[in-house]
Amino acid sequence: MAVKETVEDRIVVGVIGGMLLGLAAFFLWPAYEHLNGEATVYRMFCTSERKDDSPCALKQELTSATETYKAFPDQQSVIVWIGDDAPSKLNSCAVRDVLNWRCTRTDKKGMTVEQSMANGQLSETVDGSPSPGLGLFYQAPRWRWWLVKLLETSGLRK
Repeated sequence: MAVKETVEDRIVVGVIGGMLLGLAAFFLWPAYEHLNGEATVYRMFCTSERKDDSPCALKQELTSATETYKAFPDQQSVIVWIGDDAPSKLNSCAVRDVLNWRCTRTDKKGMTVEQSMANGQLSETVDGSPSPGLGLFYQAPRWRWWLVKLLETSGLRK
């Protein structure tokens, strides 16, 4: 006895297949980025004060613009663009690969600013001390950033 497939069955299979394909693409995207020499940093901030780098409650987190870094090891240079802004080139760089590099510059006050990425974790120092902005903005896993972004845009968060 043959089982006849209904239109509803086909729709369910199509939806499940589409969701699995989308999920696979979501998790494979960073590998594709890295092959192209790019790494995206997802930053968020807490609407209430964080103490001692303690985690922020999901309902108190907001997303910041993404920062994408493109590394050129052969040229020892790094280009960055934030959100949809125009790209800019970082100066005086030492580049091993897309996830491991260090660039330095002198700001308008004569202070040495160093941006570096080690194993995909971005850090910034000003004259050897952690950058003041890093206390407010923190790097988050890609999945968490997208979860918070979906909550922000869905209207579920008040």
